[in-house]
Amino acid sequence: MDESPKKPKPRWRRWLKRILLSVVILLFVLVFGVLPYLLAVLTTGAKTRGPDRALTETPATLGAEFKDVEFQTSDGVRISAWLLPSRGKGATIIYSHGLFRSRRELLSRAVDLWKLGFGALLYDSRNHGESGAARVTLGYNERLDAEAAVRFLRESAKGDRIVLFGISMGAAAALLAAAETEEVEAVISDSAFLSFRDTTDHHVRSFLKLPAFPLANEVRFFIEWRAEIDGDKLDMIDAVKRMAHRPALFIAGANDRRMPPDIAEKLFAESASHKRDLLIVEGAETAIHGHAYQADREMYINRIAEFLQSALD
Repeated sequence: MDESPKKPKPRWRRWLKRILLSVVILLFVLVFGVLPYLLAVLTTGAKTRGPDRALTETPATLGAEFKDVEFQTSDGVRISAWLLPSRGKGATIIYSHGLFRSRRELLSRAVDLWKLGFGALLYDSRNHGESGAARVTLGYNERLDAEAAVRFLRESAKGDRIVLFGISMGAAAALLAAAETEEVEAVISDSAFLSFRDTTDHHVRSFLKLPAFPLANEVRFFIEWRAEIDGDKLDMIDAVKRMAHRPALFIAGANDRRMPPDIAEKLFAESASHKRDLLIVEGAETAIHGHAYQADREMYINRIAEFLQSALD
């Protein structure tokens, strides 16, 4: 008996399958191709964010004397800064701000410590604020900005001991610069990340709610390609080890999701200095990345002053 021919599937079903398949392919390309590239472009092209560009405070606004200065990095980037002279402590602190920010991020705490006698050199990192254009590298080439600041102080504040103070990306720059610069006598690291791999994995999992593999690997690839760096060299544990016995204070906010306090604890544990210290600041404000100072300003400044007194003895 002959079988009757099968009825062809309705045309709309075939079109629906094609559309769904196209949507799935498009989403895959967007998530695992376009998104990591755009994240790398945003990172390596980072500039001072709008709210920070709108700020107009200077050290004079807060009652401190200062002068505008400029210096150049070893790779030719012009750095714009404020210099506040030391007043009796014989030490000047170099302040390195975070990604998308400017020297004003650290202005209040710099003036707080200036009033206690410590000089300050607050600068805009490359591609931020009023400093020159360059690809952003999350601290690796930014270490050259901090090293240029050290060279500048050798000439302009002769005799002063030099301390590096950084927050977030600036903390990475400060640790890396200290590892390469013997003139740095102590480091204050606030809300540093642990390594390039660790921080990209953590941000993809925590904020994009996606598995670290393969997206974080792609983000790292595009950042390394655009910034022309080896991401393995963005390793803060290695930097702390290379600092050897120089004093370091590691600070974190207890509720910081971006750079959790266990990072500061790990860096503290790797320090070989008998003058190392650890400060984990409690308070609701610490849910905002890098806001340990805002959570308890008086305690924060007092602990830094105590650390510096011990470190520079």
